Amino acid sequence: MITPRNGIGGAAAIAALLLCACAADGDAGDPAVARAFDRELYWSDLRQVVPMESTPEDSAAMAKQFIDNWLREQVVLHQAEKNLADDQRSMESRIEDYRRSLLTYAYEEALVAQKLDTAVSNAQMETYFDANRKDFVLKDNIVRLRWFKVREQDKRTLRKVEDLWRSDKEKDRHELELWLAAHGSPITDSHDQWVPFTEVLAQVPLEVDNPTDWLPRQGKVMARDSVNTYFVEFLEHRLSDGLSPFPLVRERVRAILLNQRKLQLIERMRNDLYQDALDRKDIEVL
Repeated sequence: MITPRNGIGGAAAIAALLLCACAADGDAGDPAVARAFDRELYWSDLRQVVPMESTPEDSAAMAKQFIDNWLREQVVLHQAEKNLADDQRSMESRIEDYRRSLLTYAYEEALVAQKLDTAVSNAQMETYFDANRKDFVLKDNIVRLRWFKVREQDKRTLRKVEDLWRSDKEKDRHELELWLAAHGSPITDSHDQWVPFTEVLAQVPLEVDNPTDWLPRQGKVMARDSVNTYFVEFLEHRLSDGLSPFPLVRERVRAILLNQRKLQLIERMRNDLYQDALDRKDIEVL
């Protein structure tokens, strides 16, 4: 048995024996090289930390350091176990539970990565959406819109821009786009994307007291601040507490369906493994 009193000489002997054991034919066994209370340190533990190519001096130093660290750690651990309350000593049980959970999770995730069908059609998503409308109620007012702002003080120019903007003619729309491009005024167009109305209010100085009453009455709206004139066209709106547009929650629905498939796959896997173990008589109730 190795103790701190053995010093470098004992560690050197261990290192020499270790190298001989590694070089010898056959299994030299796995004797203990140190003891701390009811725990022992074995040759196999040293083999993992002492490289084969090390010199005898280096092997001795590494062996001594490893053994000394292990003994010191065991002393502190023994004292902790001796003095801690029962509920604190249950940490080992919790660690083992955590280890089992990690292993199970890693295996199931690997299975899911190999076996899960990730193809979800629009029809499947729409069917789920229609059957679970209560889960897709809006919490905010949302809009689709197109808007731009013009930094222009000349009233005749602003009037011309407004006339082009309000026109339904394609040539007028094209002329407006050319004018805006020439004056460095980009058009913000949400197109098929829905945005919270609060985001619009943060960018455009609209005077709105009650969005629920105000939004349904709007089409094209102009607003001004001290520098710019804003031209806002509301394409569509949905009020809070109403049904969310399907495109807005499409990815959420897809994630829900994939998670359902994942849970079903894991449940089938567990049942199959259990039944297989029963059939092979690997498990039984005694």
